[in-house]
Amino acid sequence: MTMHIRIPTLATLMLSTALSACATTGPALVPPPQDIPMAWEQPSPENAPIWPEADWWQGFGSPELNTVISSVESDNLSLAAAEQRILQADARLTQAGAALLPSVGVSLGGNRRVSGGDNGSTPSNSFSANASVSYEFDFWGANRAGVTAARAAGTASRADRETVALTAVSGAANTYFQLLSIRNRLDIARLNLDIARSVLQVTESRVRNGVATPLELSQQLGAIASQQAAIPNLEQQELTARAGLAVLLGRPPEGFDVMAQNLDAIQMPPVAPGLPSELLVRRPDIVAAEANLEGAHANIIAARAALFPSISLSAGGGASSASLISLVSNPGLSLSLGASLAQSIFDADSRQAQVEAAQSREIEVLANYRSVVIGAFSEVEIALGNVANLTEQERFQIEQAMQAQVAFDIVQARYREGVADFLTVLDAQRTLYQSRDSLGQIKLSRLQALVTLYRALGGGWCAPDED
Repeated sequence: MTMHIRIPTLATLMLSTALSACATTGPALVPPPQDIPMAWEQPSPENAPIWPEADWWQGFGSPELNTVISSVESDNLSLAAAEQRILQADARLTQAGAALLPSVGVSLGGNRRVSGGDNGSTPSNSFSANASVSYEFDFWGANRAGVTAARAAGTASRADRETVALTAVSGAANTYFQLLSIRNRLDIARLNLDIARSVLQVTESRVRNGVATPLELSQQLGAIASQQAAIPNLEQQELTARAGLAVLLGRPPEGFDVMAQNLDAIQMPPVAPGLPSELLVRRPDIVAAEANLEGAHANIIAARAALFPSISLSAGGGASSASLISLVSNPGLSLSLGASLAQSIFDADSRQAQVEAAQSREIEVLANYRSVVIGAFSEVEIALGNVANLTEQERFQIEQAMQAQVAFDIVQARYREGVADFLTVLDAQRTLYQSRDSLGQIKLSRLQALVTLYRALGGGWCAPDED
C-alpha cells in the first residue's frame, strides 16, 4: 500500500486561525420603524371581535359564500402557483444547506488492453475503485449566510402565498357581493319600469278623456324608454361579474352561476383592530418584506466572505487490481490527504462591487419594508373610516328611500284624481328610482368596505412563532 500525504504548513495554519477570528457578521439589521402609532385614529365598532378570525367570511351569514370561498382555496390558479413557489424555495434551502456538509464521491472503473508482438497478442485487465471526500471550511460564514438567505426566501414565499390567498378570497367575496348587488339593481330597474308603465296607463286614459295632453304622454313614453335602456347595461355588468367570479374559482364561465339574487340575507359582521404594532405580524405582506430584508442582509455577509481566502480539505483513496477478485481480497491501496488555501490577488474590484451591490440592495429592500408597513397602517385607517362613514350614510339613505316611496304614492294618487300635474309625477318617479338604486349601491360599498378592512387587518392570519 502506498500513501501520499500533503500537510499544510505551520504558517498556513496560523494564518487560517487568525483569519477565522475575523468572521464576517456584517451590520445588524435595521429595526422596524420607530414611528408606529400607539392607536388608530378612526373609531372602531364597540363590542366587536378584536382582529378577524381565519374564516372571517362566515360572519356574512351566507352558506353560498362559504362554498364559493372553499372553491377558491382549493381551485384558484394563482394560489396553486404560489404553493409551487414554496416548494421551489424549500428545494433551494436544501441545496444551500448541502454546502455546509462534505461532498463524497465514489467511482468504479475497468479496462482491458491488448498488446501485440511477434508471439501474438497478450490481453491484460485492470480494475479500480476510488473514493473522494472534500470539505470547505466556512470560516467567513458564506455558506451559513446562503442558508439564512434561502430560509428567508422560504419564509417570504410562504407569506406571499398567504397574501395571494387573502387577495383571492377577498376578491371572490367582493365579486360575489357585486354580482348580487347588480341583480338587486336589475330587480329595482324592472320594478320601476312596471311602475312607469302603470303611470303610462293612467296617462293614456287621461289623454283619451281630454284631461291630459299628448305632451304628457310623450314624456312618460320617454321615461319608460330611458328605464328600458338601463336594463341591458346592468345585464352586461351581471355577466361580467359572474364571469369574473368563475375565473377566481379556477373554472370557465360557461354554465357557472350562483343561486342568490340579492343582498337581503347578507349580514354585516363587526370587526375591530388591535394595537397597530400587532399589524406587523398579522399582515403577510409585511412578514414577507421583513424576510426579504433578512435575506438581503445575509447576501451582504456572503459577498463580504468572498473577499477572504477559501480553505478546504480533501481526501481520496483508491484500490486497483488486475482482477475483480483481487480487487476485494488483495487490492493495491492508495490514500491522499490535502489542504488548500486560495485567495484572489487581483479581480479588478469585482468582489468589492458585489459587496456594494448587496449593500445597496439591502437599503432598497429596507425602503420597501418601511413602505409596506406605512401603507398597511394607511389601509387600515382608510378602511375603518370607510366602514364607519358608509354605515352612517346607509342609515340616512334608508330614510330617504322610505320617504321617496311615500311621496310617490301620494303624488300618484293625486294625479289620478286630477289634482297633481304630470311633471310632479315624473319627478317623484325619478326620485324613487334613484333612491332605491343608491341604497343598493351603498349597501354594496359597505360590504366591500368590510371585506377591505378584513384584508387590511391580515384576514385572521398571524406569523408562526419561530423555533
